[in-house]
Amino acid sequence: MLAQMRERLIRCGTFERAIWAVLDDTIALHGAECGTVQLLSGDELVIVAQRHLTPDFLNTFHRMRADGGTACVRALACGASVVVRDVEIGREFGSVRRLLRSARVRAVQSTPLRTKDGDSLGVLSTYFVNVHEPTRIEMETLQAYAKEASQYALKLLGETPLATMAAQMSEELYHSIELTASPVRYARSAASSQRQGKPFPGQQRALAR
Repeated sequence: MLAQMRERLIRCGTFERAIWAVLDDTIALHGAECGTVQLLSGDELVIVAQRHLTPDFLNTFHRMRADGGTACVRALACGASVVVRDVEIGREFGSVRRLLRSARVRAVQSTPLRTKDGDSLGVLSTYFVNVHEPTRIEMETLQAYAKEASQYALKLLGETPLATMAAQMSEELYHSIELTASPVRYARSAASSQRQGKPFPGQQRALAR
């Protein structure tokens, strides 16, 4: 599976195509119903690619602050995958639980997109309609793939600033699904280094490109 994913990735000649290929192959790998890719833009994560999520979900989570406590922000901050097998349990999603129900999101995994040198590009998330946790093999495959895909995507990005590409892709995405980019940001205080204004791991190098 990983070898096939690699082959499809290297056939992508642009950064945008690579991001969509990464999303689609990860959804297939996990047997997930939905997925997103978020890229870093300053101190925010911005949705630039998505499959099968509702307009309300996409508007609410369009831009997410670095000091939030959701799975994707936690994954980026710690540089490791975060799996929430049931969003109905715990306080993390309490304020948006009704929205997640309407989007038929019951479980989520988020994996950081980081190169082998530690440059952070963003986060790749998959969503499930039932209580679910990907298998160990599925997560190990994703983690290996995410690192390779990030390295390749960064090469394709070239001299274009990541924030510029994030803005362009997000605008195109929201226009294509006839949504107005929402100023609403899901921001929940979390005990992390971002509360002191520190960048995510690898953020400074990636944003400088």
